[in-house]
Amino acid sequence: MVESFFVYLGPSIRGVIQRGSIYPGNRQEVYETLDSAIQKYPRIRNLLVSDETLVVDRVDIKKPGTRLYNEYKKLASEVQ
Repeated sequence: MVESFFVYLGPSIRGVIQRGSIYPGNRQEVYETLDSAIQKYPRIRNLLVSDETLVVDRVDIKKPGTRLYNEYKKLASEVQ
């Protein structure tokens, strides 16, 4: 059985979360693991991508106008 994982593609936030971090488990388990970070910065939730969509999402996050690009920019501006 292959377990799924999620990758955080958002900006690094010192003491909270690091870009490129990998979290094993299903979506709910990952959200529970990152509960305190998500409470502090709710947009983190939108920047966790599954192993199934990672390849496409890594491209989309760099494309202006995509949902991931917009979420990344909004979170980056919140943490500056």
